[in-house]
Formats: sequence, structure tokens, C-alpha cells
Amino acid sequence: MSRILTHNVLRSAENHPDRIAFKQLDQAITYTQLRDQSYQLANTLIQAGIKKGDRVGIFMNRSFESAVSVYGILFAGAAYVPIDTNLPPSRVLDVVNDCNIKIIISKQQFKKKIAGICTEQSSLVTVVGLDDDPSDQVKSLGWKTVRDADTQAPDRKIAEEDIAYIIYTSGTTGKPKGIVHTHSSGYSYAKLSAELYDLTYTDILGNHSHLHYDISTMGYLTMPYVGGCTIIIPEAHTKFPVSLGQMIEQEGMTVWYSVPLALIQLLTSQALVDKDMTALRWVLFGGEIFAIKYFKQLFELLPNAVFSNVYGPAEVNQCTYFHFDQDTQLGDAIPLGQAWPETLLDLIDTSSSDDEVVGELVVASSTRMQGYWNKKSLTKEKSVTLLNPNGITDTYYKTGDIVKRTSIGELIFIGRKDRQIKIRGYRVELNAIETILLSHQAIKEAAVYAIKEGDINQIYANIVLDSDSIDEVLLNKYLAQSLPTYAIPQNYRIVQSIPRTGAGKVNYKLLSK
Repeated sequence: MSRILTHNVLRSAENHPDRIAFKQLDQAITYTQLRDQSYQLANTLIQAGIKKGDRVGIFMNRSFESAVSVYGILFAGAAYVPIDTNLPPSRVLDVVNDCNIKIIISKQQFKKKIAGICTEQSSLVTVVGLDDDPSDQVKSLGWKTVRDADTQAPDRKIAEEDIAYIIYTSGTTGKPKGIVHTHSSGYSYAKLSAELYDLTYTDILGNHSHLHYDISTMGYLTMPYVGGCTIIIPEAHTKFPVSLGQMIEQEGMTVWYSVPLALIQLLTSQALVDKDMTALRWVLFGGEIFAIKYFKQLFELLPNAVFSNVYGPAEVNQCTYFHFDQDTQLGDAIPLGQAWPETLLDLIDTSSSDDEVVGELVVASSTRMQGYWNKKSLTKEKSVTLLNPNGITDTYYKTGDIVKRTSIGELIFIGRKDRQIKIRGYRVELNAIETILLSHQAIKEAAVYAIKEGDINQIYANIVLDSDSIDEVLLNKYLAQSLPTYAIPQNYRIVQSIPRTGAGKVNYKLLSK
């Protein structure tokens, strides 16, 4: 079968017509309804002028309509571009114009925000989902218009290498960069993740992530591949772990996938205590370091689940995994594990010592992005051509992640290339300091960053305490057991919270300002 994402919905509608595809609170949509409503949206978009290969924005929060939006756009032969509703108007405008987006799909509650980007400089022409026009320049089409559209399959031929979606992330310059994935790379991710985690139509996934983060692809792409159900977790539940714990139990979720922060909040708020979690068979996490002390507590709390560390930048979706079960020996760090199928890994710019090799991880995979939108030079810069193990030239993506390969072939994440600094000529990995801080029992959260004072890097550590106080002298002694003197932070700041991005990752840009 062709590696085209819309085929997944068609197959599931045929094999599991009445099974729930997506659910949010008391709203649910079956695979038959998802197919038909996606056809209606696709026909509406085509009628509004969308051509094959066009980019269509999705501007909404975690919501029921997002699933229909994704597949309606794909059935129209276009690519979906999820946009963070919390971005300032200038950043939204950057994305809209960079992708030459003419149509955005949204909801009435975002009319005011959309009106803020309806300028003469905007490429936007139409908004689907508003009851009235947001401005004189931009027209609206209500959801009623979509529901009245034809439910016949649109006449659009889709190829494997057609663009399916573009996810924007902040570059090092602060300007957004669009990661372009095709139907083929998206389909490969759906297939490989379904096979790796043995997912079936009986599985129920908790989708904790916004659509504009790559973690969402398991809910929106993988579950339709197997005919399973995706629970779209409402915004309010993500802020109240106790209610989220209740939802996991009540919905009988079998698969959970999020950044570690969400799991830590569930743990520390006691949201999982006295809950029936026997249905939960997979706990997947990725995107950030998981403090080993919290991981061990959660691991003991959910003995029926298999835990898996998911690793892979958005540019490759996923490339490695490491499964834990009750027989796994837990060390001081969680390994990245091994490559999954259709994927090759290598290290470049390496150094060796004591049977270990350290270098930048590079990845060649069927799930690899096509490139960065409108940034050919950046795509080239982040690519390297190497001979693969079969002696064939292959293009690898340079992750920017520094990893260690042990003598038994195990990969351990050390830090980011752009989070590596020099102090008195010595290389210092800021992520490594963070990991050691997080292993201290008195520390709940930690963020380590560097600020240049003159020509010298000063290391700062923002700390959220798990207890009332901490002795800085004793903390330095604790760090000195694992770190050289030059790598111990010169400045500690006890804070109530650490700024994070919408994906739950530490926002180092705010910290280092």
C-alpha cells in the first residue's frame, strides 16, 4: 500500500466504522464520521480555492475540531500547519507569510486574535470556523458551511512525497523555522510506532500535546493507522493533575505519551494514588531529561505498565527507544536505547576514552523530514553525507545532540551541542550539571544555563526545592562528587517555578536574558 496518511483513515473507516477515532469529554467521532466530515472540509477548502500543495493553517487549542481539520486538509491535497494560539500576533504573521497561508481553520473564540493578523502584509484570505468576517480584507466561512458540504471523496491525487504537514519551532535566532514532513515520512512514523508498541484498534491513547508539537503525531497519525482511539485532553485538565488522573482511569487509557514534566506533576500531586491504572500498558515519555528519582517512583507506582524512553528530534519524528520493565536495572541515567527499524545512527566529530565514544548523533531514516521550509541553506547545514553500513552513500540529519556510545553499544544522552560551553578551555555540558542537580533529594526542578560576563562564562542554576531549604555548601560538595570544580555553578537561585514552553520544556531563552 502507498505510504499516504489519508489511507489510514479510509482503512479504519472500512475495518472499524463504528469505533471512536477521537474523543474529548462528551464529544466523540467515529472513523466513518471522521472520513465523511474530513471529506466535507476538504471539499469546502477546494471550493475556497485551495490547490494541491498549498499550506493551510490550524489555529486552535486542544480541541475536537483539530482532527477533522488535519484530515480535511490532507484529503484536499494540502499540508496542515498547526500554529500556537499563544504566540504574539507578529510571530503568527511570520508563520502565515512564511508559508504563504491563504486559509486558516479556527474557532469563534479566536476571532480577536485572528483579527490581529489581518493586515495588508498578511497572505491570509479566508478563515474557516468563524461566524463573521474578522476584517474587511479576510472573509469567513462558518462550520455550518462545512457541515453542508458534499460528503463525496474529493478528486485529489496524493503522492507519497507530497508535503503533509509543517511544524514550526524556534530557531537559535528566535525566528520560527518550519520542519517539512511528507506523507511518506509521516506514514513511516505511524507504521513504525504502531509496530514498536504493538498498538491495535483496542488501544486508547491519552493525547496530552498540542497539535503544534511533534508528540501529537502519535495521536493524530499512529492511532488512525491502527484504528485506535485518541483522547484529546482538554486544556483545563492539563493544569489540574488530580482531574487528569481521574480521566486516565475513567477513559481506560492504555497508552500515555507526554514530556516527563506531565508525569512528574501526576506523581507529586498524588493524582495516581488509589486509581485503577491496570489498563495502562505503555507509559511513553520524551523531549527532555527525566529525573531518575521521579522516574523510579513512578515506575514503582505503575507496575503493570512498560515504560519507554522515546527519542528523536521533530526533524526525524523518532529514531530510538529504550523499554523498561520490572526486570530492568535502573542506573543513574535513562539510555536513549537503540535505533528502531528503517533507521541508521552514527556519531561524528568523535572523541574516545575508556571504551566509550562521544560525538554528535546523526540520523538517516524513512521518518526524516524533507527539509526546512524556505531554508535550503539550513537544510544543507544540518545534513551530512556518509557511507552507511552497506557501503551506500546516505544523507544523515545532524541532531546537535551529544551522546556517548558505551562499549556494549548503548547510547547515553550527554547534552546539546548548543548547550556546550567552555570555561578556562574546558568543555562543560550544562545538561550534565542539570542531571546531577536533579538527582539530589531536596531538588524538585533545576535549570542550568550560562551567562557571559565579559569573556567568561558564568554558570547559573535555577532551583525549585522539594523541601524548605538547602545548604549551598553541602550542595557544592554533592556536585563535587561527580563534577570538576570548573563545572560547579557559581550562582544558585531558589525560585518558585521555572519558565517552560508550551511543550513543557525548559525555556532557556527566557532564563539567559
